[in-house]
Amino acid sequence: MIDLAAAKSHCRVDHDEDDAAITAMIAAASGHFESVGVDMSAAPLPAAVTHAVLMLVAHFYQHREAVSHTQTAATQIGVDRLIQPYREVSL
Repeated sequence: MIDLAAAKSHCRVDHDEDDAAITAMIAAASGHFESVGVDMSAAPLPAAVTHAVLMLVAHFYQHREAVSHTQTAATQIGVDRLIQPYREVSL
């Protein structure tokens, strides 16, 4: 599990006002990876999975609005590539 301090450091947040939101973003990112077959219960998580969660949390934090004028495809591609080896594939 990714802790709040690691996520805040990755997002370069040095205040406490967004702690609840960032905690929810960690849960959402972790839940997303679980839903696509990544085992999030491993202790410790593989470095690639940890980095993918942090990337997605940073993306959520920077793009908190429903609509954004920035390109987001690169983040998703990077996240997908990081978690690909850890996904369980069912047939």
